[in-house]
Amino acid sequence: MRNHSTRPNTALHQILEPDTGAACLPGGTPELADHGDPEATLIREAREEAAAELAGARYIGYLSDPHGPCSRIRYAAALASLGPATADPSTGRTYVRILATPEQALGLFDWGPPAVEQLLAVHEARVLLGIPEAAHQPVTELSAPITW
Repeated sequence: MRNHSTRPNTALHQILEPDTGAACLPGGTPELADHGDPEATLIREAREEAAAELAGARYIGYLSDPHGPCSRIRYAAALASLGPATADPSTGRTYVRILATPEQALGLFDWGPPAVEQLLAVHEARVLLGIPEAAHQPVTELSAPITW
């Protein structure tokens, strides 16, 4: 495991389903406490599912669900810190947390044709957030608390 505390946050933080190993991004359904604000939902869900504190969220688009009547709003945000892994209060699951470059994430997710647009949007948001481009690195598990 590399020491991430001294290098910039340059890659995507993802979580893995503990039962299936499927990769996903923190997120979920808005709750009353979010007051209809998708960014507030993102911040709360990232905190609950991954013990992640985010900064500077930027809207990057959405993906329609081909199997249901919903869409998934996508945001990019700087990962400011990561606490110890804890159980998600809504599911009781403790997710495995990984760090991967945006290009590696495309291999982990099944985003279909919109993936190219999402990747471009991630890089645009990265520039706006002042996050340097991720260096090629292996996908890394984040098990310990980290602050950037």
